Amino acid sequence: MVSLKTAIVGGVSALALGTLVLGTSVLSYVRTAKNEVTTAVEDAIPIEFQLKRAKDMLKNELEPELSRMKHAVAESQVEVEHLQAKIDTRQQEVVDQRRSIMDQRTQLASDKTRFVDINNVSYTKAEFEEDLGTRFERFKTFETTFKAQAKVLEAKKKAVTANEEKVAKLISAREELKLQIEELEARVSALDAAETVAESEFDDSKLSNVKNLLDGLEAKVDVRERELSLESKNTDLIPLRTEESSKSVVDSVDAYFGNEAPFEDTASNN
Repeated sequence: MVSLKTAIVGGVSALALGTLVLGTSVLSYVRTAKNEVTTAVEDAIPIEFQLKRAKDMLKNELEPELSRMKHAVAESQVEVEHLQAKIDTRQQEVVDQRRSIMDQRTQLASDKTRFVDINNVSYTKAEFEEDLGTRFERFKTFETTFKAQAKVLEAKKKAVTANEEKVAKLISAREELKLQIEELEARVSALDAAETVAESEFDDSKLSNVKNLLDGLEAKVDVRERELSLESKNTDLIPLRTEESSKSVVDSVDAYFGNEAPFEDTASNN
């Protein structure tokens, strides 16, 4: 039994010898030979088997990938919906905070005293101004975060739309491939049927035998019909008296002699 080491050494030696004989073109020859062998093997595989392989690829390769993509898109859609709801809430908070800051700023600018009364509590202008500054800084941070989240939301929306289009195209391509497989299966079936008919040898003598049998039966039926017709001419009518049988003897005599004179008168006249 040839060892692995011997096989490797033999292969390397063959490649080295080929390189010496053919030069650097040996790789091109090897690649061409490989392509020829691959093509020959593929041509030898029945079309029906390759169509089954195409179905298997759709089911076990394309379908799992499509399911994975649909799941990812569904998750992204839910994430975008939740983020949209959060953004809507924060947008309202931005509006509310802006209004509060502007009201506080207006109150601070309009009050001429050293104190500001809020809900029956007095604050110095310095305290009120410091509070306004704190609120304003927090607002700017909050608004910056809100704008960043809004940009993230828009990016996610675009990504979801793009992925939805990819899934739709993939589903459409899958359906087209299914139809193409069905069409090829129908064409192969038609070819198989045509080849079966073409390869079948029909014995014309069998057709001739049936035709001769039917011709003989037809002749026999004709003869039986003719016999029945002849027989019915004599039996199927009511017999009628002939014209002579219906006449009296006197009529017969008168018809025979006509208006000639009696025999004696005829003799005397002579």
